[in-house]
Amino acid sequence: MAETKREKVNHEAPLIRCFSEIIRSNARFGIKKEINIGNDSASCSDVEYVSNSNEYLIIEAKSHESKDAYNTRHKIFGQLLKEHGKSSADRKEHSSSIALGVLIPKDIPSSGKSNTKKSGYDFYRDGYSDIPQELFSGFGELAKVKYVFLCSAENKTVDVYTWGGFHRGEKPIYLVPPSA
Repeated sequence: MAETKREKVNHEAPLIRCFSEIIRSNARFGIKKEINIGNDSASCSDVEYVSNSNEYLIIEAKSHESKDAYNTRHKIFGQLLKEHGKSSADRKEHSSSIALGVLIPKDIPSSGKSNTKKSGYDFYRDGYSDIPQELFSGFGELAKVKYVFLCSAENKTVDVYTWGGFHRGEKPIYLVPPSA
């Protein structure tokens, strides 16, 4: 009997779609020029665009919606570092305004496939709490990670944190409300 190949599920795709719908027309973080939104690409991050405030945002998405949830907390560090090895005409053109970020869900898992019941905020913050603040902040400086975006599909909002502020449990620096 032939073995059936398991299809790989992209747990980040719904998160990326939701994020782009909510953020698209925002005055500060909205999409001025789309480079890549959710297309699997060796030359781009999961989300890559020029914002309305002229930052070139390079955002890696991770979700706790899979049975691999606990590994996603660690994989993000390697993926952020890999972004520095990628080059494109857009990245060269906007090299002085590049800002890296992480996109994670804010809500509790809804797929039924996750091995956690925590909200995305609690899941990722708890996972990073064992990393000393100096080390976490130092990685952010080294890799030029500026933002953590928490997207709520439930409330249709995006909370924007600084990299270090997310680790310290500070309030978001910016809130993107539901579209009017």
